[in-house]
Amino acid sequence: MSMPIVMFCHWVCRLCYVHIAWCVMTILGLGVFGISPATNVACLMIRRYLNGTHSIGVGMIAEEYKKAFIPSNKVGAMLMFIAFVFFFYYSYGTHSSNSYLAMIGYVCMVLTLFVVLFWYYTMVMMSIYDANTVKGMLINACVLFRNTLVLAATIGAFIGSILIEKMCSVIGLFYGFSLVFFATVGLIWYTNPAVRNV
Repeated sequence: MSMPIVMFCHWVCRLCYVHIAWCVMTILGLGVFGISPATNVACLMIRRYLNGTHSIGVGMIAEEYKKAFIPSNKVGAMLMFIAFVFFFYYSYGTHSSNSYLAMIGYVCMVLTLFVVLFWYYTMVMMSIYDANTVKGMLINACVLFRNTLVLAATIGAFIGSILIEKMCSVIGLFYGFSLVFFATVGLIWYTNPAVRNV
């Protein structure tokens, strides 16, 4: 069997494992408090695989999850609350008969998507770099947001994941958004050699 096929099979298994770990960590944090550290650790798993780690055990995942739980929620909860507020106004505005409120609602929808993407980038950067303050975490996310190549890859992978879910829900069940994590972290890893040593 040729090496590219072996590598492909390895990554198929790894992405499934990352998604299952992400789901378990999210559930352990009761959803709202679990999704930020779960995303942080999932991105860390992807980077460690890219750096040559062959096996990531449950113990390592649990250790990193505990380490990331409070810092991730410190900034993640704030951003998710902002996203929820925008989503509330979007839902209220689009169900209103007032055209001005409807227009504001659609603006809030765009802002919701922006904040969610910013939250995701914050978790990605927290999985790579240590920042002692919320301000530092947000600045790191802003730096990544300016990378149009990573932005395009993230959005493309997200749309691809949704399409896969629509076409074959079984694949979506086992892989979820692990393709998005791989596209974002993988591109950062490929274009920034310094990340390979972090």
